[in-house]
Amino acid sequence: MRNYIERLSPRVGLYLRMGSRYGKMFVGDSYWHRDQGLGRQFVPGRLSGYYNNLSSKIEWQGPVDHAGLPLVRTPGGTCVHQPIILLQKALGHWDIWLGSGRQSAQHWRSFLQIARWTLDSQDENGGWEAWPPGFKRTGSLPYSAMAQGEAVSVLVRAFSATGEEAYLEGARRALSPMLLPIKKGGTSWLTSEGLILEEVPFRVPKTILNGWIFALYGLYDFTIADDSQDAQEALETTLSALLARLQMYDAQFWSFYDTSGTLASPFYHRLHIAQLEALELSYPEYAGRFRELRDAFQGQLASRLNVARAVALKGYQKLRNPPEGL
Repeated sequence: MRNYIERLSPRVGLYLRMGSRYGKMFVGDSYWHRDQGLGRQFVPGRLSGYYNNLSSKIEWQGPVDHAGLPLVRTPGGTCVHQPIILLQKALGHWDIWLGSGRQSAQHWRSFLQIARWTLDSQDENGGWEAWPPGFKRTGSLPYSAMAQGEAVSVLVRAFSATGEEAYLEGARRALSPMLLPIKKGGTSWLTSEGLILEEVPFRVPKTILNGWIFALYGLYDFTIADDSQDAQEALETTLSALLARLQMYDAQFWSFYDTSGTLASPFYHRLHIAQLEALELSYPEYAGRFRELRDAFQGQLASRLNVARAVALKGYQKLRNPPEGL
C-alpha cells in the first residue's frame, strides 16, 4: 500500500515514512533513539566507562559485512559503513565489558574488532568520512567533529587496555581534521569565545549541541591518555566557548538541537540532560554552570505542557524541512 501511495504522491509517501520513523522514536522502539543516560561505568577523569550509556548500540539488527560489522543501506540501495554507528557500538561493548569485570570475551572481541577497523579505515588526513557516498549532506564537509571525537574515545581506550602505541598514534592523528578550521576542510572554527567543534561542518555553521559535546569528550579522553599541550589547549578553549554559548540552546520551554533554531526531539532533549550531567561531574569548577542548565531542561521535561508544545513544534519543523536521505 505504501509503495502505491508513494507512486501517486512522493510527498505523501515521505510523510508516511516520517510518521513511521518518528512514531517508533517516541515510543522508544527505534535503534537510533534509545535513551543514552549517564554512562553506567563512567568515572570522571579516568579512561573508564563512556560518558553516556551506549550499551543499546550493540543491538544492531541491520545488514552486516563479511566480518559482522554493521552496514547501512543508502537511498540508492548500496550498503556502506557509517563511522558513528560503528564507534558508538564499540563504546557500548566497552562499557558492557567493563561491567563484566573485564571478563566477557565476547564484548572484548567486539570492541577490539571495531577499534581495529577504526585504525585500518583512517584516511591519510587522520579522518573518517562521516557521510559515505549516498549519504551526502548538502553543503557539508566530509568530516564530523563528533565522529572524530568518538574515534579518539575508542582508540585511547584500546590503547589503555592493550598498550599498543598504534592506537594512541591513531587517536593523535584523528585530532588533526577535528581541529583544522572549516575553511581548510576541517570541523572547527575559532570565535572570540573559543573553539567551536561542528558535528556537521557547513560554511555557515549551525552548531549541534550533542555533537559538540561528543567531540569535546574525545579531546578530554586524549588529554587523559597523552600529555599533549596542544590537545589540552584545544580542550580548554572549546570548553570556554561551550560555557559561553550554553544559554543559546535554551528555548525557555525546551532545548534547541542547534543554533539555527531547530528544536530538539524528546530523545535529544534527554541526551542534552545526560551530557550536561557528565560535564558537571567532569568539571567540578564549572559544575554550577552545567547544573543550572541541566536543572532547567529537567524541569521542562517534567512539564506535560512543555512536552506537548515541543513535540508539536518539532513535528511542524520536520514536515516543513524533511531530513535528507530519509
